[in-house]
Amino acid sequence: MAEVTKTDTIRRNKSRGQRQTKLIIVAVCLIFLSGSLYTIAEAALTYFAGLGMIAEISWENTAEGPAWSFQRELVTTTDEGGVLIPMVNEGERVSKGLEIARLNFLGDTRLSEPGNRRIYSPVAGIVSFEPDGLELVNGTKDYAELTIPFLESKIGDEEEPRRGSQGLTGLIQDKLEQENWDAGEETDSAAGQEPAAPAKTEPKEVYGGTAIVKVTDNLSDCYIYMRLPAQEEEPFQVADTVTMRLDEGNPGKGTVLLCEEISAGWGLLMKLESGLEPLRHGRRHRLTLVLGTDARIAAPAGSVVMKDGETGVYMVEKHKVRWTPVSITEEKDGLQFIEGTEPGDISPGDVIATRPWLIWDGMRLRD
Repeated sequence: MAEVTKTDTIRRNKSRGQRQTKLIIVAVCLIFLSGSLYTIAEAALTYFAGLGMIAEISWENTAEGPAWSFQRELVTTTDEGGVLIPMVNEGERVSKGLEIARLNFLGDTRLSEPGNRRIYSPVAGIVSFEPDGLELVNGTKDYAELTIPFLESKIGDEEEPRRGSQGLTGLIQDKLEQENWDAGEETDSAAGQEPAAPAKTEPKEVYGGTAIVKVTDNLSDCYIYMRLPAQEEEPFQVADTVTMRLDEGNPGKGTVLLCEEISAGWGLLMKLESGLEPLRHGRRHRLTLVLGTDARIAAPAGSVVMKDGETGVYMVEKHKVRWTPVSITEEKDGLQFIEGTEPGDISPGDVIATRPWLIWDGMRLRD
């Protein structure tokens, strides 16, 4: 037998070490490759699962109806007919004691005629030369007499107001714009110019025994009477705080004084507490009341699937899929409104699979 030299031993040991190194490198590569494939598969499954969040959808329950506002209104009447000569414009705010009109019993429009009676503002407020017959409050004691039967008897079958009554000033501006439109003129002010002033209030004939002018104290307490549509339950209780809106503007707050059934539904008397300044500058309005707020949990349509005879969703918590039974209460506008079988099963913000066709309980996903 040939003698094994030292060089041969070294060569064999080196070859054996190289084979071991190659095996280690191949094993490491296979490990990294399998990990990469798992990561890719996990990412692909996560993508196809379409992870999303459970949302809370909330909305307001509202009721809309005609409304009338009442404040302290001081009315001037005349026993004799004549011509009323305004000294200020309709809707203008005046101070107490200011001369606001003259009444000429002789039927003349000249201010110097001896038949003139001077009319002064009894209080600071807003002037109107068009009393509407609903001036029900002129003193503190009158507020307590605003009962729903009394208001219904006064209002009667009056035509419902248009939405967002603009009040006296707005009506004057509307009239002015209409007159300008009829004359073929533009109504918008040029850039940098002041808007056109309200039209001057012209003299008019008045008759004996009628109200000819009123001044509204728009800083006094404001009361609102509103007709609500018919519903089974009483919408409000006395002393409830209500939220009111005119069109899409900022809301105001009020306090319920009376709420009673009437032939058309419910009559609601409220005291304005804050906001809604336009209510103070007109009589008739169209109001929206917030009756309450509802909130429900919703998932995208298709998230709820059937498993073992029950409906549920696949929730993802800490990368792990968990089956959670739920019931569908309603499907609407691409959403499934859901409820858990136990309180706390599902909450807004929980992550779920919105395309759960390739998902199983216990699998891992990238949430």
